[in-house]
Amino acid sequence: MSEPPFIEKPKRGLFSVKKRDSKVIEELAIVTQVGLTMAGSIGLCFWVGYRLDRWLGTHGILLTIFIVLGILGGGWTVYREIRDLDGSGGQDDRSR
Repeated sequence: MSEPPFIEKPKRGLFSVKKRDSKVIEELAIVTQVGLTMAGSIGLCFWVGYRLDRWLGTHGILLTIFIVLGILGGGWTVYREIRDLDGSGGQDDRSR
């Protein structure tokens, strides 16, 4: 009995990945990671601020503070991720 034809990977079509396509996919993954990091930081801080406001009855003060902290923390994390893309980790020649 011979093997079915769908086991072989086709040389062209849907499953072929060109060098140019892999670079686009890599860049799309980086942009997606940056966006999700920022949204996650803001969302987590929003939830914490909301819960603390309900618990302490501060009428939105802690929510506002935590949203600002989420924006600052997410921005700092995104900055570090982008800085680390080149592989140097942000180290310059002076540290040698």
